[in-house]
Amino acid sequence: MLSFICRIAADFESEHGFRPNVLYINPSHLRRMRDDFADPSMTSIRRLLGMEVLVSVDAVHPHVGWTQAASRVAV
Repeated sequence: MLSFICRIAADFESEHGFRPNVLYINPSHLRRMRDDFADPSMTSIRRLLGMEVLVSVDAVHPHVGWTQAASRVAV
């Protein structure tokens, strides 16, 4: 899961010229992603990814984006 997120973040940066600051995932993705972290706390995950993590049942596939609101919070 983590390698997929890194890849879509790199693709976003390549296409737009800046890094994404928000990751959209569903609860199932979050459970699987936490398995990739030694410290699965949301603070640790956000810090490592450099993105806010928005969990929504509507996120069929993980995807990234950029929002001004998240730019004040992430990192």
